[in-house]
Amino acid sequence: MNAYNKLINSFLYVIVLILFLFGCKQKEKIVVPKRIKHFSVSRVIKLVNDRSLKYETLSVKKVNISLSNEGKVTSVRGSYKIRRDSVIQIYAQKLAIPVGKVEVNTDSFKVVYFIDQQLFVGKNNYLSKLLGIDVDFGVLQALLSNKLFSFHQDPKEKDFKDYVCEIEDNMYKISSIRDRKLKRFNKNEEALERYRNRLDIGHLIKQDIYIDPDSFVVKKMVFNDLDTNKGVKLEFSRYEKVMEQWFPGLMEIALTGQKKVELSLELSKISLDDEKNFGFSVSPKYKKQFFE
Repeated sequence: MNAYNKLINSFLYVIVLILFLFGCKQKEKIVVPKRIKHFSVSRVIKLVNDRSLKYETLSVKKVNISLSNEGKVTSVRGSYKIRRDSVIQIYAQKLAIPVGKVEVNTDSFKVVYFIDQQLFVGKNNYLSKLLGIDVDFGVLQALLSNKLFSFHQDPKEKDFKDYVCEIEDNMYKISSIRDRKLKRFNKNEEALERYRNRLDIGHLIKQDIYIDPDSFVVKKMVFNDLDTNKGVKLEFSRYEKVMEQWFPGLMEIALTGQKKVELSLELSKISLDDEKNFGFSVSPKYKKQFFE
């Protein structure tokens, strides 16, 4: 066999070997862009609400909480329970030592700190002043029970009335202000001021809600205060079924602004409509402090 034939045979051998090796490999999956049907805001909201948790009482018996404040991490364990539209109670402990408990009802709150034997009492609007955004009982209840909620652009109007629906990152994105309108605001402060005056509000908050197009559960909420540049991002994942209803096993909250604060809540041992005890006693020895 001459050198030319040897070269051809060697080349053919290499080709056959390559084809054999590649043929034995598992075929790579071709990712096809997901086709999501366009729905109106009201349609998406209805589908989410239809699939959201239905309960009279909600009990989350195990919560692992991790708080990162400017890089300093604190971890505690706890639990919480809700009587719908009535009261929320939260308990926390460090290792096996009880740290405190919180009760929030429709207009006020109590915080008990066991270690220093202190009781803090205040109206819910104090929390709004502290955070700089409207936080009421309904918002806190919706967050802890994974319900949709909105910060009203106009308190006189229905929730989500002026919201728009788009598709982004293979999810439904419901927004209080279109991105292109926001870009105009960034270039024109007068346009932003006119928009704020038309709504007759102090702070203008852009809210984006991301919805899974298959299960119609909330995956993420993003709030941006256009006046203070403060922001809040809520992410929900590890969904599992509780009595044939979806509920997240992980909530992650990130606050942005002058300080960076991140909060992670791992949730387990969840039950519905079996909690009877909502007693909340405080020793008279505790020193009481009022917040207004």
